[in-house]
Amino acid sequence: MFGNYFYNKNIRNVVILFGTVFNDIIVRRVNSSNVTQEEFRVPIAYGPAKKFLVRLRQATDTSKGKIGLTLPRMSFEFTSINYDPTRKLVTTNQFKKIHASDSSKLTSIYSPVPYDFEFTLSVMVKNSDDGTQILEQILPYFSPAYQVTMNEMSSMGIKRDIPIIFTGLSTEDSYEGEFLTRRALIHTLTFTVKAFLYGPTNDVGIIREVDVNTFNNTNATQKVGNTDVKPNPLSADADDAYGYTETHTDY
Repeated sequence: MFGNYFYNKNIRNVVILFGTVFNDIIVRRVNSSNVTQEEFRVPIAYGPAKKFLVRLRQATDTSKGKIGLTLPRMSFEFTSINYDPTRKLVTTNQFKKIHASDSSKLTSIYSPVPYDFEFTLSVMVKNSDDGTQILEQILPYFSPAYQVTMNEMSSMGIKRDIPIIFTGLSTEDSYEGEFLTRRALIHTLTFTVKAFLYGPTNDVGIIREVDVNTFNNTNATQKVGNTDVKPNPLSADADDAYGYTETHTDY
């Protein structure tokens, strides 16, 4: 039905944007004298929390290629996408830019379509204090939205401030009472990213000449005229700041 392949990487860029926001979280562990004993950045990766919990239960055995996970760590997952009619733009509007390889042409694209992207961020910790440190480095920035500038369409030079909205938090303690079971305290945060999806781009030429026939009936006198408005058609480029030559002829 559509038959026109294009791939703007809009969804991929939204996922990367979300993960990048949380890739610089620090945890510090101090002694009773409040002297820092350990400081490290919390790793984050894409995937469901259950996948990482399975690896957490595995004992480290390098001879068999088994490496158990250490906590704390974070994971995030893109869960759903929904159309947002409240942010609908005029569909006939276009963005235009000079063609990358031919300055006599323009590349155009129609207004994007608004969608809400739902994400979950899982914070997995062993110690409660590690979890509170991570949460306090995240939650104060969301009130409830946090704006991030995103390069939506690099080929068109389109940038936009994208709101990431915090929608909820739940906590689960996976410790089940067995002595051999490692404890994992999981904080699950949910977010909505207000982003857009773009359609295909099109290459269009420059309007080099406008030729208009006019009819004027004033005081019972009929006049037919022709107005020819054009820049220099031989040297006009897409980004030229040129004037117009107007010729008006009465018949």
